Amino acid sequence: MSFEEHDDCFLWRCDKCGHEALFPPKDFWDCVAELKARRWGFTPPHGGDDWEHTCGRCRKSLAEVLKMPLKQVGP
Repeated sequence: MSFEEHDDCFLWRCDKCGHEALFPPKDFWDCVAELKARRWGFTPPHGGDDWEHTCGRCRKSLAEVLKMPLKQVGP
């Protein structure tokens, strides 16, 4: 699991490199906003029940995404 809620902190862990971000357990959504400002990514579950979290160092930049080859769909 890449998110844990403890009595004294919220803990997010990058699913790719294991980098951790700790926050005081005040406002969950303020923490999420701060992580997004740090370029963290949040991917909803696909068939499972856990979200995927990726730190800013592991996420692809927009320039990297734009350089990716396009996939042709259909015949």
